[in-house]
Amino acid sequence: MKVIKLNKIICIIILVIILVIFIYALIKPNNTKTKSADKLSVVCTSFVGYDFVKAITKDSNNIEITYLLDSGVDAHNFEPTASQIIAIQQSDLFVYNGGEMENWTEQVIPTMDLSNTKLIKLMDTVELYKEEHIAGVEEEEEHEELAWDEHVWTSPKNAIKMLESLELGLEEIDNKEKDIFRQNTNNYKKQIEKLDEDIWDIVENAKRKRLVFGDRMPIRYFLEEFGLKASGAFNGCSTETEPSTKTLAYLINLIKEENIPVVLYIENGNSKVANIISKETGAKAMQIQTLHSISNYDYKNGETYVTLMNRNLEVLKNALQ
Repeated sequence: MKVIKLNKIICIIILVIILVIFIYALIKPNNTKTKSADKLSVVCTSFVGYDFVKAITKDSNNIEITYLLDSGVDAHNFEPTASQIIAIQQSDLFVYNGGEMENWTEQVIPTMDLSNTKLIKLMDTVELYKEEHIAGVEEEEEHEELAWDEHVWTSPKNAIKMLESLELGLEEIDNKEKDIFRQNTNNYKKQIEKLDEDIWDIVENAKRKRLVFGDRMPIRYFLEEFGLKASGAFNGCSTETEPSTKTLAYLINLIKEENIPVVLYIENGNSKVANIISKETGAKAMQIQTLHSISNYDYKNGETYVTLMNRNLEVLKNALQ
């Protein structure tokens, strides 16, 4: 019943937003795009999309980037305001991730006139995997059919594909600066390739191939690329907040039996379960960056995809030793 009520509320919010857009369109029927100093407008929903566009357009004086989640809001809890919807409609390029965490885009995009806006859905730029049941989580706790996993950026190889797709998209809206875009893309690509090499170096010299999470686990593509396995308290981005007693016991026993040194929790996540497991087993609770939701502090501090993923190197060394 709570889910049905929540869906009704979301539908009402979306209808209100659509109504505001309709009224705005009546007021400005020519749909003139309002840009700062006539710059081209790029609107991004996810941090990774924003970070990549920012890197590609470095030293460009013709691109204005809007990041919708710059207040540190969790992507799953985000609902666009009327002004943000208008910004999307007036943009030259709209970059969104897609998937269940951005379900609002599937509701809003069909209602807008985006004939003058290029769309890039980052999930469409890579090979997708379905979400999977994670070892340790009771299957009966998963009530919904497994969907496509949207956390595609956690694989550095995927990140490079996304970066290259965005560069081509930016060339389409601003061909005059393509040389700048290509050079910046190559520079950032080298940073991601170095990150990828560093992670492989850790994995290939690791004593174990399993990670244990006392939290949600939006890291499927990372596991697939580096041939790792994982056990966790919750599947993917489950909305559950408390694991079952059976799941908790499974994780505690697994850590004790295999002498696993670290139990992980994600950024902006809840470390409560990881701390409980840590207390029971002696395993160290450590935070791993999944870039699922960047903190407001890290955003304001100018952190990037590469700097945040580099934080994981020492964590991985500890977790896989």
